[in-house]
Amino acid sequence: MTSNFSIEWNELTPTWKNFQVEPFSNEIHVVRINISKNLHQVSNHKNLLTYPEKQKLSRIIRQEDKNIFLCSQVMKRIVCGHYLNFPHDEISFDFTENKKPFISGQPDFHFNISHSGDWMTMIISKYPCGIDVEKIQPDFDFEGVIQLTFHPEEIGYIFQNPDQTKAFFRIWTIKESFLKATGVGLIDNLSDLNMMKNSTPLANLNPWQIQSFIIDGNYWCSICYQAQNPKIKFYDY
Repeated sequence: MTSNFSIEWNELTPTWKNFQVEPFSNEIHVVRINISKNLHQVSNHKNLLTYPEKQKLSRIIRQEDKNIFLCSQVMKRIVCGHYLNFPHDEISFDFTENKKPFISGQPDFHFNISHSGDWMTMIISKYPCGIDVEKIQPDFDFEGVIQLTFHPEEIGYIFQNPDQTKAFFRIWTIKESFLKATGVGLIDNLSDLNMMKNSTPLANLNPWQIQSFIIDGNYWCSICYQAQNPKIKFYDY
């Protein structure tokens, strides 16, 4: 996989504003949704779930996991409905063979979601895009998985960083957002995938752009897209 793409990534500090639907012809829109604060609203929209989703919800044991699943299923319909000007209950999703959701008949509407802890995040664009958010866990033993999931250059970046755990979760979200943007999904040889900057520069391909930022002080979030210098807007729902 490292033979046919190039990567550029940076860190930014977003300015969040209240959610509103705006045109996004050459923009990337990022929406963050606090699960706890939106749980009451989400619970009132259980009717938006499909029958299989309701069945899956009933099988989830932990209440926290139920809340996350319910929020992700409901809010992706509500947000997509706002952008497409569709009734929320008319939003239905299809899936690629790698289980990336999309809306049929909307070739210029791309979205992706991620959740971790108390946050759900969503990216909306006219271009293929991906997003990943991960809560930074200070006590996480990343050395137990790093050799299987990270390229040697990525491992070097992590161990050279003063805050190795924070660096681990940043690279993890960068890698996940790229895999989700490209539609590849999880692959067996994650350690072969090198996400370091300009790891494989190719003159004839637009590089994948990745932006990383901190949410709520202890979450890394990364977004990935293949647009040229889009304006990025950040919304609180």
